[in-house]
Amino acid sequence: MRVADQRTMARNDPMISVVTPSFNQGPYIEQTIRSVLHQNYGHVEHIVVDGGSTDDTVDILSRYPHIIWVSEKDRGQADALNKGLAMAQGDIIGWINSDDYYRDNIFASVVAHFRRTDAKWLVGNLANLFEGGSEGVFRQSPKVTFDALVRDPDIVRQQPTFFRKEALMCVGAWNTDRYMAMDYDLWVRLARVAPPMMVDEDWAYFRNHAAQKSGHANILRQSAEITAILRREKVASRLIASHRIKKSWYWAKGLAKERLINLGIVPQRYRIRAIRQK
Repeated sequence: MRVADQRTMARNDPMISVVTPSFNQGPYIEQTIRSVLHQNYGHVEHIVVDGGSTDDTVDILSRYPHIIWVSEKDRGQADALNKGLAMAQGDIIGWINSDDYYRDNIFASVVAHFRRTDAKWLVGNLANLFEGGSEGVFRQSPKVTFDALVRDPDIVRQQPTFFRKEALMCVGAWNTDRYMAMDYDLWVRLARVAPPMMVDEDWAYFRNHAAQKSGHANILRQSAEITAILRREKVASRLIASHRIKKSWYWAKGLAKERLINLGIVPQRYRIRAIRQK
């Protein structure tokens, strides 16, 4: 395996700092780590901020001496991300969760886009993966603007997104008051400053699985957080109401599917497909 830290790179090349918040994702985190290693760009650091996992996560992290990591209790995912950002030495920040991963050999392109533009952040394309299914199909990410985000919060595609560190610091990074919508909250604040550059390239994979935070059980909590963000931004009441209705429908549909699965009417293999991307 060719790893990033074995390649010779000019020290004036911008560093990419990849931050991975983690908690009890032992079955998946090694693939996340290897996806950062399998890149065509050598000036990279990978920071894992683990919330005190009780599975084999720490054992896995210990096998990779290039990783900068800490394992301790924190105040949630946004707190972990802010810790990682404070540790980061790079000018470019990637955020990949411990159950998601990057496509091979994308970092050189990410750096090239930042070098030739003044973009504050970039959004590439994403593939959704379902456990037990085949590798997902990449789809072009929806165009992101402030107006598009308030019309449809579900356009957030966090995994294939990279930021200039200075832009994150300028808007205050991640809001620790948000448990479900810290990505959406960040995007709204960044989009008020400048919309991202949309890059039609395939960059990352989002894994759908039963233990993830963005499952059916948290849809209503996510909706409440998004509603609070929209109110803060003084968005029209009709848009807020439309969002709440849509999320309530997702929740009701997911609940009905779970009950049909539990009754044996719908096969178990469809349980994971009740999970929606945020």
